[in-house]
Amino acid sequence: MKILTIGLCLMTSLAALAQSPERWDLPLDARDWKLAAENRQGRLTERIYVAPGESEYFWNEKIVIAHQRLAFSPDDYLTGFLEFLNEHCRPYKVKPLQQEPSEVFLQWEGDCRITGQQFEYRRVVAAKDGVHVIAYAAKTNRLSEAKRQAWLAMLREAKLK
Repeated sequence: MKILTIGLCLMTSLAALAQSPERWDLPLDARDWKLAAENRQGRLTERIYVAPGESEYFWNEKIVIAHQRLAFSPDDYLTGFLEFLNEHCRPYKVKPLQQEPSEVFLQWEGDCRITGQQFEYRRVVAAKDGVHVIAYAAKTNRLSEAKRQAWLAMLREAKLK
């Protein structure tokens, strides 16, 4: 049954993701996720997808897909990311889930100034064309343990195309 569910998720992946030039093959749930924002600054491109009825700033769940066209390690990326958390999401806790030379996977939760209490899984992969990021975030009070585990599995299974 679990394999069938994953297969159905793969077949019903986001129409928005399929139409945009995403580098991640991510098996998502069947909701109609929408592209809420696309931010481009220099060598960084970031897209934010939200669940139906939500927006870039008013969300309960979101997916962040980013690509930075620079050759550096996931650890280098995380240094800047942790500085961002320190400035905007205090207090916060970070727990590494996986750490390899070309990939880091972590979870963090904190109280962010703009969005409030949130939880996030963040996976960072270094490839030949730069650093790729995929993340799932949710308001802490909206995330059951079963949902956490389902998203953890989806992000672990996600592959760069």
